[in-house]
Amino acid sequence: MPRRTMTCCLSALLGSSLVLGALPGDASAVNAVDAPIENPDLASPQVSAGTIQKIAPTGWDGEHTQLFSADRAGHDGKLQAASLSDGSAGTLSTRLWRVQKGASVTVTWDDSPSPLTNCGTDDPTKGQQYRVFAGGEADSAQTVTTEGTTRGKATWHEGRSYSFTAEENNPRISWTYRKASACGPLVTHFRATQDPAPVPYDIKKARLPMPQAYQGRAPIEARLVVQDCTAGPRTCHFEKDERYSYRYYDRPRMVGQANINCTRNALTDKRPVNWEELPYDNITQYLARHESDPQKPKQQVPGPQGLQQQTDSSKEHQTDVRQAHKNIAVQIAAGFTRADGNPLEMETNNPLLYGRKEQRDVTLTVQPGEVSWIEVQGARERLVGTLIHDTKHERMDVFADLPSGSFGDRMYQRTGPMSKVELARCADARDNARTPDNSIGAPTLRNVPHLVPIGDAPKGVKTRTVPLTAGTSRPRD
Repeated sequence: MPRRTMTCCLSALLGSSLVLGALPGDASAVNAVDAPIENPDLASPQVSAGTIQKIAPTGWDGEHTQLFSADRAGHDGKLQAASLSDGSAGTLSTRLWRVQKGASVTVTWDDSPSPLTNCGTDDPTKGQQYRVFAGGEADSAQTVTTEGTTRGKATWHEGRSYSFTAEENNPRISWTYRKASACGPLVTHFRATQDPAPVPYDIKKARLPMPQAYQGRAPIEARLVVQDCTAGPRTCHFEKDERYSYRYYDRPRMVGQANINCTRNALTDKRPVNWEELPYDNITQYLARHESDPQKPKQQVPGPQGLQQQTDSSKEHQTDVRQAHKNIAVQIAAGFTRADGNPLEMETNNPLLYGRKEQRDVTLTVQPGEVSWIEVQGARERLVGTLIHDTKHERMDVFADLPSGSFGDRMYQRTGPMSKVELARCADARDNARTPDNSIGAPTLRNVPHLVPIGDAPKGVKTRTVPLTAGTSRPRD
């Protein structure tokens, strides 16, 4: 086929693929995944038939809310429902776990005007207006109005929706009713999807995100969860987030020495090459920052001259969670193994490693005028997940960057030309100008007394000197 024809065909094929790739479509719908909501149908706690209780659903925070039994709520799916008022303006809220900042989130739910009849000035028959918002931005809330209804009857509208971009990790979402009424609107059957935020590949392992901790839905200090989870190896459990966990190769680094051959012959160099892959985690980094915080008050202890700040110079700085908090290290490793398809935590070929040391015996042949050196790319495991204390309803986001146990490091034996500095050094003369030479004054042929000095004639031997001048001939003997 002629070259021009082949080129045209190839261009047409590429053009077609580009057009197909650019066909219109809802990219967010393709990328959308479920965002789990705790107790989405408000089934817990179960309310006795025919009753209404002033309690919040499990996994939710309720301020002046009520929980209706399934028969009182009147939902077609026989679901319990929450009223957004109990006589005072009420708010129902929860958090969307495992939703990262920057994710596009859509929440759906069902609503109905109140089926109660003793509502005073609040008239549910004309529809009830309430607001929904994410985070603490009540000013940017979306206003929703329920369907109208007949007095004393629930009229459910399925599939209300609210979309937002998460401004924080694990965003809080709230439904609020501003009227001080005993007949607040009902909501239930919550669902959420998200277009996840991109995986942050640019996070450095030595500067991992600080852990965010919660008790229930309220933020708490991460050190409190650390203290509780260190009680035993099974006190807490770790859940891996597959979406943001990945394996990667670290940036290459030089290990050992560079061998520079300034000679005219090839050189053979045999040597051991050692390197170590270290573990990193945001728990240890958080505690190191917390302990070094200048605003943190130092504990004082009695001393010979009154109260003194407590110091412990013999305490070694712990560099990873395995050294500082062994039980938490066990919990994270167990969760990693379960997520790897090993729910019984049996022996595995892909263990979670909290450090690795390697040694290789390398024989190098360095050609004249070349440099030889070793580079290593460490195989790493970026692990993201949540440490959960079920009894105390605590949770904490965990980031760890560890040596990978599933694939090996890359070791490069490199050779290349010398740099300008190395070339100049190889061309430089041997530096001995300042080195003392102790041979000065040592015996030589010139100063040994029993030898004839050079240039002196022996005694008794006649010598003749004949000047050679122009125009003269050499005398004959």
